[in-house]
Amino acid sequence: MAATPIPEFIIVGRQDAASYTLWDIAPAPADLTRRRRAVEELEVEAGDALGQVDIIKGATAAEALDSFLDGLRWASGNPEYALAPNSNTSNLAVAAACANGAARAGMVLVEATVWPGPDGFRITGWHHYDSTPDKRIRDAIVSSGFTFPDGGVSVRIDNHQGVAGTLDLAAACTILAASGQLDPGVLDQVVLLGELRGFDGAIDSLPGITDAATTAHLNGHRTVFVPARQAHDVRALGLGLNVVGVRDLAAAVTTLRALGDLA
Repeated sequence: MAATPIPEFIIVGRQDAASYTLWDIAPAPADLTRRRRAVEELEVEAGDALGQVDIIKGATAAEALDSFLDGLRWASGNPEYALAPNSNTSNLAVAAACANGAARAGMVLVEATVWPGPDGFRITGWHHYDSTPDKRIRDAIVSSGFTFPDGGVSVRIDNHQGVAGTLDLAAACTILAASGQLDPGVLDQVVLLGELRGFDGAIDSLPGITDAATTAHLNGHRTVFVPARQAHDVRALGLGLNVVGVRDLAAAVTTLRALGDLA
């Protein structure tokens, strides 16, 4: 059986003394005529902005960029040569995952993306009254025995609906799924509710859990993860939900993995 050829990617950006600013990366056209035309057009545009165009092999865009940066480190003699923070990484995602949260006002979508480059963690769309979710979530992942991924990590909250800590569990699980520590598919089956404690990964009780669970039910969801101490309150609603009470992040991930095995 013939080996599958390794894809190639066109990389456009600017090389500086200590870093490379990525402007764009995309699969190279397989047709040689189309590829040559695309490269010629990009070289004109990049040259006007003192940039360059390169074609690098890689199974993914991220792998191609890693290989390219390794070459620049070798050529420059600088092992710390890295991707510039202002690089366009929109096409670089190694993986992304989504999870469902909920509040009284409606459903909330939580999405995490991981890509190679300088280490960083940012959350967008979080409730502005909660100023420390990034530290709390990172610490909870590490203290629970999981690995916080290297590179760039972003969590995007789609319509936070006035909630804050209730989304911690969903955010942490999307990060674990995007970094390959949890099956992303299982997150589609559940709604994750709960605030994490950073130093031990425990899931604290929160006001509004019953409202959030009711919202999940009204939107067609049948399985909700809630803080263990509040599982009875949610079951008492009589909604017919499959209520999973979890004490900490590690227990939530164990249960999610078990659900994935059953799927």
